[in-house]
Amino acid sequence: MKAIVLFFLSIAISPCVVLAQSYNYFPDLPTSYFYNFANVNPGYVPKDGSGDFNVGYKFRTGAFKDISTFTFSGAKIFRNKKEATQTTRVLLSNEQEGPYINSPKAYFNYAYSLLLDENTRLYSGAAFGASGLYFSAPSATSSIILPDASLGIGIIHRNISIGFASYQLFNSEVSPLLSTLKLARYYHLDANLEKELGVDWKLKMHGLWRILPDVKDEASLAFIFDNAEAISIGTAYKYNAGISFFTTFYIHSGEDRLLMSFAYNAPAFSPIPRLQNSMEVSLGYLVH
Repeated sequence: MKAIVLFFLSIAISPCVVLAQSYNYFPDLPTSYFYNFANVNPGYVPKDGSGDFNVGYKFRTGAFKDISTFTFSGAKIFRNKKEATQTTRVLLSNEQEGPYINSPKAYFNYAYSLLLDENTRLYSGAAFGASGLYFSAPSATSSIILPDASLGIGIIHRNISIGFASYQLFNSEVSPLLSTLKLARYYHLDANLEKELGVDWKLKMHGLWRILPDVKDEASLAFIFDNAEAISIGTAYKYNAGISFFTTFYIHSGEDRLLMSFAYNAPAFSPIPRLQNSMEVSLGYLVH
């Protein structure tokens, strides 16, 4: 997010500047990404249901209360009783960087899952769309739209899954004045595990490594205890950011399911507590 601020400040400063600079942009990712997994791998296919919807909102507090991230996912799932599953999905998001800067995104996503045997399936997918960057202030105004795309693959065996995805494939860039803003390519490597702990109890573990060029990589690990898909609690630690806490409630209506989640990204153990201090709310609906 700092790259966006620096980029637009460079546009607004004195014209005596003669040296161009380049800034890479990487979108923010909610700590509770696993409630809308298509945000970390475009190949993701839900294991059940005929459709799902998810809305997420992350907002910071204190001095950075005007910084927020909104995400939306809506999917239609086509299941073949024999072995294949196809998913079409619309992905929307917007990052609000204070009152002047926001970066909306829109994508169409297609994913395909193939059953290899009783316990194993492969999945892959792609998303194509556009990323916008908008800056509006009394001193300067700029509006940018760049093409964007991502690819993802993965494998699921029993209760274990591993996936890999490449984002901002085109390395799109723009130079409106003296600075260049680039949607630099980056990568996600994810691993997930579910383990039965007894009657009605299950442990879910989610790990994600974001491989980012020119800046420090991001790595997170989450542990969630689920009780009969009615309520779950958990915690996560993100390297170089801090610790988070989750609470999730499920409401069942026949075979359909409504998910309501709250997450608090605490400043404890964070090198920059004021930036880590944020909250996330998620609302999801699974249609059978």
